Amino acid sequence: MTRSKIWIMLRNINILFFIGVSVPVLAADKLVFATHARPPLSLYLEEVIQESLKPYAIEVKVIEMPGSRVISQVNSGYADGDLSRVINFKDISDADTSNYRLVKEPIVLTDIVMITLAQTEITRPITWETINQGKVSFLRGSKTIRKYLNIENRVAVSSNTQVLEMVANKRVNSAIMFASVAKKMLNQSPELKSKLMIQSPAVLTFHLFAYLNKKHADLVPKLELSLRQLKDDGFLENTANKYQVTAASAETFSAVSLLQKINHDQPMQHKE
Repeated sequence: MTRSKIWIMLRNINILFFIGVSVPVLAADKLVFATHARPPLSLYLEEVIQESLKPYAIEVKVIEMPGSRVISQVNSGYADGDLSRVINFKDISDADTSNYRLVKEPIVLTDIVMITLAQTEITRPITWETINQGKVSFLRGSKTIRKYLNIENRVAVSSNTQVLEMVANKRVNSAIMFASVAKKMLNQSPELKSKLMIQSPAVLTFHLFAYLNKKHADLVPKLELSLRQLKDDGFLENTANKYQVTAASAETFSAVSLLQKINHDQPMQHKE
């Protein structure tokens, strides 16, 4: 073997070694987050997580997908994080979430609302007992909504459009959905807006949190710190106003925590 051929072989080995070492480093500089939320909420979450990780020179890609797929992708590590789950998500989920790691800073305060036919009269206050008087459509993968609905009333569908169409076509009595998503969809569809109405007040209010796959556990405290700073400098509130959602704050977190404690002390009785 000539000296030139030996040199070429050594060069190729060095290149392969460099690629092998560099790929994980580059991969760590771009994270993929999944969410089952839809616009405008998903757009808000995307902008917040991008800004939160900017100080660490980490690029972010956000993918919308069905809730059950989000869980499997994040828990398996194919996606790096889940952007929109409640604080007790691991306790209420019946899927494997053993690799989920909570980021203990809320990102957004969200309302869950009941949608009915426009002429429907609802007895106030609206409770889960009220909602469970008939069939209810909701977006498949929403563990929080699912736990409040009786098994015989659950109608899980694949898109928010289907959720609303089920009510409009009188195939269910009502629908349950994020308030921000419901408002945007009705504003964009004159036909659905003429047939449906959002009942008030909201039936449930809670904060949403991000979760990371355990391989990024060292990033959790950094992300928590960054989110606190974004709250303090007004970025969360300004971004929330742009997308017409409600930013998480110390005040909303305290108020909702108290409400959840009251509800926990007086739990709703329903069939499982």
